[in-house]
Amino acid sequence: MTTYLVAYDKIPGETYDAVEQKLASFSEGFHEIDNFWIVSSNLIISDLRDVLAKLLPEGSKLMVMKYVPHNSMEMGAAAWHGFDVPQEGWLAARL
Repeated sequence: MTTYLVAYDKIPGETYDAVEQKLASFSEGFHEIDNFWIVSSNLIISDLRDVLAKLLPEGSKLMVMKYVPHNSMEMGAAAWHGFDVPQEGWLAARL
């Protein structure tokens, strides 16, 4: 299982029940901050992003990042959805 950090924006007037139900369905999860989750999944990062993005209202932004402990030799990863080209360029250059 891989641990992921998931965050998304909430557009006023839209419902986020579907994405929140999906995130809550992961057997291991932590959700103590609105629209920020820590979940464990066997999905690869881009598949998790795609599953969640389909459940979000149109125009929502989503960020999924792989958690890597500071003493790990493993590299982190990130995947996102709904950002503008300049924002995507900034993210791609830094994450």
